Amino acid sequence: MALSPRLSPLSLPIAFAALFVVSSLVIHAAAPADPARITAVANVTLRAMPSVSSPPVAQIPLGTEVAEAGPTGLDKTWLRVRLADGTEGWVTANLTRPLDPVWRWPVFDRIIAERLGRKGDGFSASAELVAFIERVAPEYTDADGRARIELARLRALATTLRSIPFRGERRAPFAEWLAARKHDVTYDEPGGHWMPAPAKIWEVHARHRTTETGDDIAWFAVTNGLPGECEGHLACYLGARNHLEGEYLRRHPAGRRAAEAIGEIKRTADLLAARAKPRSGFQFERARDCRDLTAAVEGLISAVKDSRVETRDAAIGSLDGLKQMCQAPAFQP
Repeated sequence: MALSPRLSPLSLPIAFAALFVVSSLVIHAAAPADPARITAVANVTLRAMPSVSSPPVAQIPLGTEVAEAGPTGLDKTWLRVRLADGTEGWVTANLTRPLDPVWRWPVFDRIIAERLGRKGDGFSASAELVAFIERVAPEYTDADGRARIELARLRALATTLRSIPFRGERRAPFAEWLAARKHDVTYDEPGGHWMPAPAKIWEVHARHRTTETGDDIAWFAVTNGLPGECEGHLACYLGARNHLEGEYLRRHPAGRRAAEAIGEIKRTADLLAARAKPRSGFQFERARDCRDLTAAVEGLISAVKDSRVETRDAAIGSLDGLKQMCQAPAFQP
């Protein structure tokens, strides 16, 4: 029978030393990291002491990840935190959220929803939201998540663009921010404001059309609108409906907003038919406008026909009525 080797007296200290080293490594590896948190509002002030009268140490943008660095304040309204560069200080606890190291995106989603739901934020706070979304977007790896975060970016982009003052593109900080996103935005000259570029929105939609968020992206394109002004030209108004609600229906004939889209198409058709009269203030010239009007009407009828909305036939009837404008005697407004 084989026997276990005996330990010599000299080998015992070596064995104990090795066991101590291994135990130390295991204990060190198992030591928990400091709890992580993330700032949930824009421009959070990091202070030297847990008091609003304490001198500021730094300003922390929305979505900054920090580590808890010590006990909370006596009334638990303050947290001592440490930034990535090692800077430590105190922040108001309710301006941060706990951040799970594994399930991070639910926290991101909640922060983004809260910020998008706010009204009246200025350019700085809105721009921080765009930057935060752009920073965390790569962490959304599933199809639905990517669609959701891209729609959030579009909404945040629109909010930020609305906060840019007239001719703000000529000065800082607006000029630099717009230059960095020049392919995503466009300027509405008649309205005097910036807006997300319609073509870019439809590009986003094309990437995510089959996801649950695809319908929402398409409707965002509708509500975003188009740059420019029709200036009383009847065919132009109808063409705009074809590019907006009509395009939505072509891509989502059974979409959640199909009834709303068809309702707006019918309302516009009825309004234009009522105002297509002399001295109405609207402009229509058969030789100039019939080609565009007919193309818009036919495009809209085709889009509406594919839906299953109850008001579909009524909308088609209103659109058919507009064709008579190209068959009736011409009028001068």
